[in-house]
Amino acid sequence: MSTLARSLFVLLGTVTAANAQPGAWVDPATVDVEPVEQVEQPAAFVPPSSVPAQRPSVARRTPTKGQETTRRWAFGARLTGLSGIGALPGVNYGAELATYVRHDEIFAELAFGWWRPEDQHIVTTTPEPVELGMDVWTLRVGKSSMATPLRAWLLIEGGEIAGAKGMPGVMARMVTGVTPTERRWQAAGGGFGVAWPIADAARLFGMIEFAVPFNRGNVMVGSEAYESESLAARSSVGIEIGWR
Repeated sequence: MSTLARSLFVLLGTVTAANAQPGAWVDPATVDVEPVEQVEQPAAFVPPSSVPAQRPSVARRTPTKGQETTRRWAFGARLTGLSGIGALPGVNYGAELATYVRHDEIFAELAFGWWRPEDQHIVTTTPEPVELGMDVWTLRVGKSSMATPLRAWLLIEGGEIAGAKGMPGVMARMVTGVTPTERRWQAAGGGFGVAWPIADAARLFGMIEFAVPFNRGNVMVGSEAYESESLAARSSVGIEIGWR
């Protein structure tokens, strides 16, 4: 074999070997490219115990601030203005100061009030003439809702018509018999009220109640005898301070 032929044979073998090596250059224009199909990956398996259980939604009523209470004991005081009929002639006006205590939904309160008729009347059967009025102590016992501002109660009260010595000794004079029977006021009844919250420890209080006297007095007003009606009705509005 001649030297030229041997050189051509070696060159041809080298080119063939180069085409067979991986990574050898290939003209892109001469290669048909087929689209690659996307293979969907299977979802990862999650054990049931690792999935948090979804609790069913339950509608819960949000307590209205100031209207519901969880206190088992509560106490406070109240000052109210009064108006009514039946105890004294015409329309009666007055004021009342009360203190109360509540345990769960049962409450009790002790109040004292001053009453005057719309017109001035002078009682002439007393040792000295005095202006007609009535001073009365009232004991109320009833239910005070812990979920709403409503209350209802029964009451018993005792007082003095045309008292000349003032409020502090009213009950003492009645117990000792110093107050004459014709000037005594004794009654029983009931009522209901609303203590509407206006602040954390303050409420606007309103009530309506009725009292049936079993000793309604009989005093001389001028030249005429006056006896209380067989039913007294009253209402009041005021401010209550304390825990509900």
